[in-house]
Amino acid sequence: MTRSTDPRAVRTRNRLAEAFTAVAGEAPVSVSAIVERAGLNRSSFYAHFDSTSELALYVLEQALIEISVDDLRARASGEADGVEASRVVVGRILDQVEGQRADLVAVFTSTAGGDARVLFGERIRANLTGYLEVAAPERGLAERATAAVMVGSGLAAAVVAWLLGEIDCSRDDLLDLLVGLVPDWLNGLSGRPR
Repeated sequence: MTRSTDPRAVRTRNRLAEAFTAVAGEAPVSVSAIVERAGLNRSSFYAHFDSTSELALYVLEQALIEISVDDLRARASGEADGVEASRVVVGRILDQVEGQRADLVAVFTSTAGGDARVLFGERIRANLTGYLEVAAPERGLAERATAAVMVGSGLAAAVVAWLLGEIDCSRDDLLDLLVGLVPDWLNGLSGRPR
């Protein structure tokens, strides 16, 4: 679904996303509960999202964008760098998906679960691609693109497998494993254009 950039549409999507976050954890999250919390009607919901699963992925996507922006800022300011900065950003991604666990498990195990997995990987890859354009312009385009695909898709696949119980470890153990797989040059980015 193509998303309108009209300010009213953006505000409505944000209201629906906030309502989704507020009702998350209620069993089950429903369109009725979301629109009631948002103070909107069902037609407003369906004008922007086809399902609660699509809204769950939108909420995750918006969080990933915010996490990427915060990571660039932290690295550029010197607030965090190297492996510690990578730990912070991957930790925030894990916290976000853990906070949406029930809804994301429902998404990833649904009939559209394969598409949702691909979309999740694409969102992380897209965020990482934009991040690398700013933080590592001296790296060749092919190297940045390959790193974005490998790290983004791999991170998404590992996180989904963890959510679904296919990887049996704690959040902190998964964090250690994932950060250990990030290429050294990617960990070392400062967030400042070179």
